[in-house]
Amino acid sequence: MEVINDCHVHLASSYPTEVRTKPVGVKAYKKRLQAENPSNMLRMMDKNKVDKVMLLSGTDIDEIDIVRKETDRCAKIVKAGKKRFYGFIRINPLMPGAADEIKRAINDLGFTGVKMLPKYWYPYEDKVQAIYRVISDLKVPILFHSGILWGHGASSMYCRPAFYECMMNYPKVKFALAHMGWPWTDECLAVAGRFSYGAGGIDNKQQMFVDITTGAPRIWKTDAMRKALSYLPHSQIFYGSDMTPWAEGYRDWVKTDFEILHDLGATKETVKKIMYSNFFNFVKK
Repeated sequence: MEVINDCHVHLASSYPTEVRTKPVGVKAYKKRLQAENPSNMLRMMDKNKVDKVMLLSGTDIDEIDIVRKETDRCAKIVKAGKKRFYGFIRINPLMPGAADEIKRAINDLGFTGVKMLPKYWYPYEDKVQAIYRVISDLKVPILFHSGILWGHGASSMYCRPAFYECMMNYPKVKFALAHMGWPWTDECLAVAGRFSYGAGGIDNKQQMFVDITTGAPRIWKTDAMRKALSYLPHSQIFYGSDMTPWAEGYRDWVKTDFEILHDLGATKETVKKIMYSNFFNFVKK
């Protein structure tokens, strides 16, 4: 199977309270933390034929001290990762100190971009758009969660793909919607089509990307992928796993997406774009 790049890899949080609340249990979670050392991560990436990953710093706790701690941990791994890790700071844009922490991550720690998950805030809110202006000045991309949320209560209503049309106000900011907006996959593709065919791009480059990280069950994902391949420029779609390449079963997880692309008749060129090349169009300025 071909070498891939993965745009959606979360680090575990090392914050003890968060560890204790994980349903997988303390021992299993600590084992995951132990596996997240650069030498093991790179070894397993080689084994699983993964070239590069977008590495998302690991906490959903909206306290600046904890976010800084997890950002620093991610930065150390990125620095030791032989240019195979692209760090993305995971942050709530409404959290006090968010703008300064994003600047620190990008300017001082060498991060590549920002990850946001609309948990009880809407992507178009004025206070959130103030953070987009900061990110626009920094000239880095944003990976957004879109679609249904797991584990955050009744909060999926904040993650509708159409809410991201506001990004037209920030044409210099590349952004991606993860999970194809499941269950609003048609809505996600409609928004992506508007950016492709109606809003232009960044110096003739793509502004909006669709991250095909699995959220939908295979039957729905196959349907959404069929529509995406028929409707969108193939340069606009890239692969993410929402899994870790240093975990058992990773390559079996990836195999599903190769099978879907094959079943849909995607060409070798298209498969390479989605599973490898388009990653670079997103992370590089």
